[in-house]
Amino acid sequence: MDNDVEQITYTSETSITGFSLGTLNINRIGKDKNGLDSPYVDTLDCSNYPFTIDQINRIITNKDSLPVGTYIDKVITNITYDAGVLAYKPKGSDHDTIWTSTDSIDFTEPVEFKVYAYSGVEGKPYKVTINVHQQEPDTISWKKFDNNPFSDGNLSEQKAVYANEKVYVFGKNGDDTHIEYSNVANDNPSPWVPVTDNIPSNIDTYSATAWAGNIYFLARGTNDKQLYKLNVTTDKIEPVGTETFEMLIGGNDIKSELYVVKDGESGIYKESPWTKDTDPFTQFKAGQPFFSNTTTASYNSNITTTVALCYNQGNTANDTTALVFNRISSDNKWEERIQNLPLPNLENVTMIYYDGKLYAFGGKSKKPEVKPFSQFYCSTDNGLCWRPVTECMAFPAEVPDPEKPNKEYINFPNLYDTHHGNYSCAVTPKLESETSRGNFIWIVWEDGSICRGRINRLGFTPKW
Repeated sequence: MDNDVEQITYTSETSITGFSLGTLNINRIGKDKNGLDSPYVDTLDCSNYPFTIDQINRIITNKDSLPVGTYIDKVITNITYDAGVLAYKPKGSDHDTIWTSTDSIDFTEPVEFKVYAYSGVEGKPYKVTINVHQQEPDTISWKKFDNNPFSDGNLSEQKAVYANEKVYVFGKNGDDTHIEYSNVANDNPSPWVPVTDNIPSNIDTYSATAWAGNIYFLARGTNDKQLYKLNVTTDKIEPVGTETFEMLIGGNDIKSELYVVKDGESGIYKESPWTKDTDPFTQFKAGQPFFSNTTTASYNSNITTTVALCYNQGNTANDTTALVFNRISSDNKWEERIQNLPLPNLENVTMIYYDGKLYAFGGKSKKPEVKPFSQFYCSTDNGLCWRPVTECMAFPAEVPDPEKPNKEYINFPNLYDTHHGNYSCAVTPKLESETSRGNFIWIVWEDGSICRGRINRLGFTPKW
């Protein structure tokens, strides 16, 4: 029994336990000495991008994709694994190659790795895939739908409202008022359908307001404007009580309040009769559409802030900024917001709530000089400051290239001029049941053609 031979047992474990990347090349766009866009190649440290290792199915991948333009044809990897030898099959090869940490590997297609244990056991292969974004996540992409004319011809004085997976447009054709809708439930617009049931004449198209799951609007009667409700489930229209108002400013679904103006004074409509504000606001100007949005205060969920915006119709030299109004539910009164960074007084201005922010855009402005649909203005503080958006969130102004006759080109300034400044806009909310749907901006032009836009990352299906 006096034997000094040492017995060694080799492990048969063949798992990869860690995977990460090194520094990769990436395409960038910078500015040359003349201030023009200029492409160049930069480097990107990818060591902090996490990779998920599925040990059951032997799959390794990065759920958080690398940025657009990252080169993955020459990749340095850092891999940890059980004792033994790690091998991989290079692209285009039928034979395994022993891996080293200095190898530059082509990952434009999935690569198989396997561990050979010292015991002689050959491990099952892992399929490694490196995901790279094909779109800039924070850039807005647009698509134009041309072959979708209104049933009732060109519509001016438009206002668009989203409700029940449909975009409704209120507009005028000469002296006639019309309501049409397009179903956007599948993120593509259906042909326009006119609402014809009991539609009143002399609709105030700018008054259309989504509230309490339906659309409310005003139509001029014998003396004043009667309040009507469009049931978006049945598309039936019916008068609401006997109340008459001058304007609808906006709806607050959180507080179940519809903000109205009667006899020049502000108030709340919940059900007949309406309630005039204790300190009524008298500075709302008729003749322009109001765009409003309500949010809950971060410090108290029982308090809401409603922001309303409209074009400034004043003719004085000081009327160079759009009008922004503010209402806090705890105060129950409207105030004109004094803007620290004012929004230029854009003709046919529109305000939307999108991606957790307020955005405004529209036609031209004289002072400061702004061209139609040249850019978005963004506010993150309920209309106090408006900053022009200079990157990613933009309206294209593309010029056709004769060498690319089949490419789709969208030029918003030209569209605005072609349609005589007649357009409207609505936003479809994120659909919680299908995270890759919704979140679209719909811009409807005079003839019923539509431009659809969405920030790319809002259309990604979460992978975590």
